Amino acid sequence: MRSILFLFFTSISFCAIADGDSLGGKIIHIASVGEAILFKIGGNTESTRPACATSGRFAVHKDSAHASVVLTAFATSKTLYNVKGSGVCNLWGNSEDVRWVEVCPLSGCQ
Repeated sequence: MRSILFLFFTSISFCAIADGDSLGGKIIHIASVGEAILFKIGGNTESTRPACATSGRFAVHKDSAHASVVLTAFATSKTLYNVKGSGVCNLWGNSEDVRWVEVCPLSGCQ
């Protein structure tokens, strides 16, 4: 029982560590592949990206609320505040699925 609990808590810790985080920057590349919109951020600081995100890109489903935020940020060259990944690459094998996207307000990022 002790070893099962250890494995459970270890896997939870690993998942939390593997969720990617991006602070700042702008979307410098965008692509549409199948059901996914893939995008890369430049001028940002990244941490804890999962091993599957070998391209350094993030992915959103084309019909999600995130898609319109990503496309608008790209089209208007808005600075991103925070992009949080989900720690998995289900939409496209080498790009991390997005959990949330924050875009800086008109007054700029704080």
